[in-house]
Amino acid sequence: MPSDFLVDLIEHKRRVGLYLQKVANALFGRAVVHDNSKFSPEEYGPYDSAFPNLQKYAYGTEELRAELRKIKPAIKHHFANNDHHPEWHGQGIDGMDLIQLIEMVCDWLAASERSQADIFKGLEMNKERFKIDDQLYCIIKNTIIILTNRHDPQNDGTTGG
Repeated sequence: MPSDFLVDLIEHKRRVGLYLQKVANALFGRAVVHDNSKFSPEEYGPYDSAFPNLQKYAYGTEELRAELRKIKPAIKHHFANNDHHPEWHGQGIDGMDLIQLIEMVCDWLAASERSQADIFKGLEMNKERFKIDDQLYCIIKNTIIILTNRHDPQNDGTTGG
């Protein structure tokens, strides 16, 4: 006869597994519809015409900001329809849940792969831009390190990797 502790432990593992499955399902569902608003008339045309110029400049540069200002209505529409962007929330990042944050980090990683800016440099800029506190910044940085299987080239001692 198994002990009460063993029975509880097995039941606890089952419950944790169910919640992790819910997280995985939520993330998969978000991946399927990620940025679908870019197919809308409000966004597709402006993004499509701006795309060649957007690819010329690194994230955070004044040149890129100037190009983005040209399609401001499309960007405003995008933020209003995609809750993985801090701009969607009245409180910015503080209004986001963990699922939205994970999608945001994955979005930043994917964007950095086509950008001239390194993800860690972009993360530093976004820390200031979105007023990310030190603790959340470290969590995001540690997650990026795990997902990219590399270390921050400017390791400042804030990560365990």
